[in-house]
Amino acid sequence: MVTRATARHAAVQVGEFAVGAVGAYAAVGAVWLATGAPWAPILVALALAVSAALLELKYGAKATGFVVGVLPTAVVLAGLLTAVSLVLARYR
Repeated sequence: MVTRATARHAAVQVGEFAVGAVGAYAAVGAVWLATGAPWAPILVALALAVSAALLELKYGAKATGFVVGVLPTAVVLAGLLTAVSLVLARYR
């Protein structure tokens, strides 16, 4: 049985996505700014990915928006900041 998405449900999903994306930006960015190490954002992204996956397993569809906001944002930002760190280290 397929249920229809209501406007309220869609708004909640979009809000969860925004919270997850902003949280991932804040966590990964703060660690990169604090350490400057190329491996630190990757470790934080890995921890965020594992915690988001566990959250999805526990709460299912109720947490999908949050998980979809956290996972790609954390991984892409960690890769970008790691690349920037390596480029900056090469040209210092």
